[in-house]
Amino acid sequence: MPTLHVRVGRYPLLWELCRAINELRKDQLWVESQERNYPPALLNLIRNRGLRSNVYRYWGSMFLRDMLAVNTDPEVKLLKRILSASADNKDLGGMAEYENHLAVQCGAIKEYLVPLIQDYKIAEVIELKLYPLSTMPPPQLGRFGASLSKATSTSIHLAFGSPPLHLWNDFNLTVSFFARGSIHYLVKEWLLAHAGEYGEVKEGLKPYLNNLVSAIILIEADKFLSSDLELIFHEEDRHIYQWALSQYNGKVGFGDHLIQYVRTLNANWPPPNLAEVQQETPMTVVHTIQKKVRVSIQDQYGLLENTQWIGDYYEIVDPSVRIGSDGVHAFLVLPWNSAEAEEVCSRHHIRNGNDSAAVEYDHAAGLAHFDTSKTLCLLIDRKPEEPWQFVMLCPSVRSDIGYSIGASVLSQIHTPIAFVDSTSGRRIL
Repeated sequence: MPTLHVRVGRYPLLWELCRAINELRKDQLWVESQERNYPPALLNLIRNRGLRSNVYRYWGSMFLRDMLAVNTDPEVKLLKRILSASADNKDLGGMAEYENHLAVQCGAIKEYLVPLIQDYKIAEVIELKLYPLSTMPPPQLGRFGASLSKATSTSIHLAFGSPPLHLWNDFNLTVSFFARGSIHYLVKEWLLAHAGEYGEVKEGLKPYLNNLVSAIILIEADKFLSSDLELIFHEEDRHIYQWALSQYNGKVGFGDHLIQYVRTLNANWPPPNLAEVQQETPMTVVHTIQKKVRVSIQDQYGLLENTQWIGDYYEIVDPSVRIGSDGVHAFLVLPWNSAEAEEVCSRHHIRNGNDSAAVEYDHAAGLAHFDTSKTLCLLIDRKPEEPWQFVMLCPSVRSDIGYSIGASVLSQIHTPIAFVDSTSGRRIL
């Protein structure tokens, strides 16, 4: 029977690194932080990797792998040496409340995980270490993760952005969040350890395997944990997951039956009719992010202050480039009360409400009302015979800092349309 330890960790170099990245990107933090002047060598090293939003994840995951002694990259060694010289005597007291809060949850996280690893056959001891980081920008909750399986133990390190304590539940920082994050890495190690038992994985299947086996375990777990499981798949991938999950006839946990499941997927890959579901038109915002779309931003009303948040996910081209050429798509920024916005709203069944400053949107869960003076709307729109385009609908009067949607909010929009609070950048539908 494996032994599971869940602990809260503190890694000053990772904390300081995120602050240095923040200083370069000028991101807003969850908590006020005294500005520091970092050595040019450190800033140049970070800048050389590019300053898109994934720069946090790039360096964070490298650090965690280094802690597990599975990364000897000279770049990381240099970064650690510079950081070690500049991060002495820093006050980390502000992190104590996050760590204390999480320490209380460790028992519940362990209780969630134990039933899921009873048949785990890699290691006798599993250690899950959690690192809350208030130095990641809101609403960035993306995890830095790393795992390492040894002969008798498996270590999993997860670092994550931490809002003020009263917002943890609002941002889904729950026991389920941490437990499922660790399951993902346990499955990764399980697949690696058993690779010889199901043979070489066919081209195209490997990227799905981790998610598929994780989904199987979580679906089974949901039956007895009642954890309100919600699995969200990209629209183009939905057919693959539906087909793959239908191949499963096993039991709960990491037992040998999962080997047979992987063999079945491998033998029957690709799914029947896969080519028929490939779509030129993206069905979700996150789907287009994966494709690294080229966009021409058209903000004739001057509603944006900067476009860094767009550049984090899309390649921005000169506005003079013709839409449709070389795969370039429009990114229209429009006020709610413009004639162009009215046309877009009509195509997406968004209509004016009784109040002149409100709109109504009828969706799966019912009719929703939105104040157009406080709401942004991002959607994928397509006119007949024309390429699809992004449309961002905004209040007609620009805010002091201009309008934008938080990077991690953007990456988590698995629908063709989303409504966002214009002040906080948090998604409201």
